[in-house]
Amino acid sequence: MNGVWKAYNIFHYIKLAGIWISGISVLLMMMMIVYDVAMRTFFSSSIRGGFEIIQNYMMPLVVFPGLAYVYASGVLPKMDLILEKLNNTAQRILIFFMLLLELFVLVLIVQFSWEYAMSGFERKTAFPAAGTLYPLYPLFFLIPIAFAMIVVENVFILIRNILENKPSMVMKETEGKPEELL
Repeated sequence: MNGVWKAYNIFHYIKLAGIWISGISVLLMMMMIVYDVAMRTFFSSSIRGGFEIIQNYMMPLVVFPGLAYVYASGVLPKMDLILEKLNNTAQRILIFFMLLLELFVLVLIVQFSWEYAMSGFERKTAFPAAGTLYPLYPLFFLIPIAFAMIVVENVFILIRNILENKPSMVMKETEGKPEELL
């Protein structure tokens, strides 16, 4: 199990990088919006194409890089109330079933979003903002990457449930650094 935890620690740092990208994107988006509103209010001017840039670049950068970290944190609902009332064996069976079902659905999402991203790449999908075409297709790849990271997280949870006797829907139970969990 130590090897799994070491691999998970590496994966944890990849998820942290994603959450940092999301956080920085939120700050940049807020600064762009404040600057745009101030320019409109005081100087009757604005960022040319600012709305489209925020919508098409900043919003996906806010959501998708941090998705795996949010999923791993356990804040998303996962039937905890039902699981607590079941015995250990029933919990393990239900958790295995839910993880396998989630893995199936997530792999489909990865596959179809990858195909969509490749299609956008081939077509060089772009959006117009202030009379200029900005490429949009690079951001399409964020979606399959984000869901692939959730697949990896679920695989770690599945391995944990196979190797340990206590069933769990998350990889780490406590809040803390991954090194503390070894």
